[in-house]
Amino acid sequence: MQNKNSLLLFLLLASATLTVMSGAIISPVQNLIRDGLRIDAAYAGSIITTHGLSMAVFSLIMGSIVDRKGVRLPFISGLFLFGLAGGAGLVINSYWPLIVSRVILGVALSGIFTCINVIILNSYEGKKRDKIMGWRGSAQSLGGILWPPVGGLLGDLSWHFPFAIYLLGIPLGIASLSATGSISRKSSNIPSDQKSSIFSIVKHNPVLFIIFGLMFFSSFQLYAVVIYIPQLLELFGVSSSLEISTYITSMATAAGIISLLYGKIRGRFSYGAISAAGVIIWAAVFFIISRAESKLTIIAAVFFLGTSQGLIMPTVMAWIGEVVPESFRGRFSSYLGTFGFMGQFLSPLLLAPVLIHLGIRNVFTVSSLLGVLWFIILLPGLIKAHK
Repeated sequence: MQNKNSLLLFLLLASATLTVMSGAIISPVQNLIRDGLRIDAAYAGSIITTHGLSMAVFSLIMGSIVDRKGVRLPFISGLFLFGLAGGAGLVINSYWPLIVSRVILGVALSGIFTCINVIILNSYEGKKRDKIMGWRGSAQSLGGILWPPVGGLLGDLSWHFPFAIYLLGIPLGIASLSATGSISRKSSNIPSDQKSSIFSIVKHNPVLFIIFGLMFFSSFQLYAVVIYIPQLLELFGVSSSLEISTYITSMATAAGIISLLYGKIRGRFSYGAISAAGVIIWAAVFFIISRAESKLTIIAAVFFLGTSQGLIMPTVMAWIGEVVPESFRGRFSSYLGTFGFMGQFLSPLLLAPVLIHLGIRNVFTVSSLLGVLWFIILLPGLIKAHK
């Protein structure tokens, strides 16, 4: 039983790497996809983020499925679908079929993301839970470290080849067939008036607005880097997809280090204090990027942005487990996915007018100002947050 539990934890952490690699794996080849499909830069950005929209929408359904039927089937199905939909980019040669495959990828991710969170929240408590959530964040960051360079290296051969990495979802799904056998079907006593109950939870726990807001803006800022750093680097003569991937990797490295230490950090600071630090860091870093005059400054700034991600992501995922009842963890965990992936999807859309009218540098200036504004909005609630 211990070996099976260890295998399950390994598969959860391995699957967690998929949630961040879904966009990051093809970020280094964004410009190559743009040229290969002969599309505008804005359309190339949507290829990276479209899965976020479908993930956000289908998470609303997935959370209810998990609360009623359990995590096993959505988790396993999500892994298989992830491999098939993501790997389809190997053979697709036109824009709209590729977009459809990314929509299906988002459906798969809605199951993977929600199930990982629910399994961890239901299996661990207290300091152990904080530690495992930190490991989860570190695993996600490891995916950001490993996959972009591989994608960049493969992308120098063909922009199709990075899509092969998505096929890893299939062997993970096969392994999960056995590892998740010990997870019994959950039979929660869910109130008949579900809509009223959900609103009641939100009404009596206004901190949920802070948690969901942090998830949205953290993801929004993350994809401002994923989408627009490659375009900024073109000003400095950086065009190699492999070299571009090192910038994304530096951010993931910092996030992984901080997430690995998250259990100890959480032992000394409240969720509110950790969140405030993360928001301040991202506002400062985006301002530095907007004024950077060298590649060295950019890579150093992106590295420190990773510390913000390493603080905020484990915080929101663990925090929500302490706020909502166990029978609603599937739905509220899925709402985290909805807000997070909606942030990813909207990032290039909302920042595109800034790019068009004010230039690439001011994309990061505006992102910095959004960080300051968000900190001001959050401050009263963060002060009151004691856990």
